[in-house]
Order: sequence, then structure tokens, then C-alpha cells
Amino acid sequence: MNKKPVLDSQTYITLSYLAIVIIGMMFDYSYYDRFGINIFEYADVLDFLLAPVKNVQLMLFAFGTVIVVWLFFKVDQLWQDKFPSSHKRFNFGMTREFSKKYRPLMIGFTLIMYFFVAATVYGRRMYNSYQKGTESIEVVFESDQRVISGKLIGKNTDYLFLESKDGAIKAIPVSSDVQEIIISRP
Repeated sequence: MNKKPVLDSQTYITLSYLAIVIIGMMFDYSYYDRFGINIFEYADVLDFLLAPVKNVQLMLFAFGTVIVVWLFFKVDQLWQDKFPSSHKRFNFGMTREFSKKYRPLMIGFTLIMYFFVAATVYGRRMYNSYQKGTESIEVVFESDQRVISGKLIGKNTDYLFLESKDGAIKAIPVSSDVQEIIISRP
């Protein structure tokens, strides 16, 4: 009797959401790292769990990846069925059995590399978009009416990240007695 593990739709949805959360973490890290900010020190779990909901580009990337991978498998299966000799030559002579055995490892490695490249491209693109922007914000502290102004880098549940006019990168706690955290100065 052939026993295959059966995964239901709830398992696929959970694993997909987990993958999107991990991709979101990689994308955020790639962007904030360009400013010298280790986002993992300032973010909490909820920030990453809500990343797929807050970032439309992340969702589009994830859905696009799923569609591309699905199409790749369909084209590969069609090629293998219609033209087995050229498919075998293209795959360096791998048999179906060898392919079935090692394909998950090859796909896993390729997806990890793909996500690293995609996160790097995303971080660069978002950083370039930030550099082109001229929007400045002002943060007014309720306690002493002190004002900090600069370009908004990003925000999460607990912090606003901005670059002040003197080039300092600051993390400003949203709800705390701490007035600001200077991450770096030029």
C-alpha cells in the first residue's frame, strides 16, 4: 500500500502565510539595513505577522512567485511528456526517479536564492525611491513641544525611523518617555 502524506488546504494556507511572513522579514531587513538599522532590534513579532497585510508589493510578489512556479512545473511536465529525449538532455540525463528524489532539494535551494536576490532588489528599489523623495515630516513631542523633522524612512508598531537634516538616522519611540534614539550620525 502506497502511503503518501496528505496535506489539506488549511496546511497549505498556513505554510504559505509563514513563507510570506519570512519573505516580508527578508524584504524589511534588506531595506532598513541600507540605513544601518537592524530592524529585528526594533520590531516585534506582530510587525512581521502583519507585514503581508500592510505591504501590497509583498503580496503581489508572493502571488507572482506562486504563479511563476506553477507555470514552470506545468511547462516542465508538458516538455517531459511531449519531448522526453530533449528534456533528459536539458536536465543532464536525469531520470524521472532521480528527478523526483532530488527535485525538492533543488527547488528549495533555488527558491532560497531567489528570495535573497528578490529581497536585495526590493531593498535597493525602496532605498532609491526613498533617496528621490523629498517629503519631510515633523514629530512634535507632547511633553516639551520639541520638534524633530526629517525624511521618514519607515515605521512599525513602536518606532518611527527618520533621517534628520543633519544626516542622523533616528528611531523615535511612538509611546515612551524616551525622546529619540540616534542610530548613526554621518
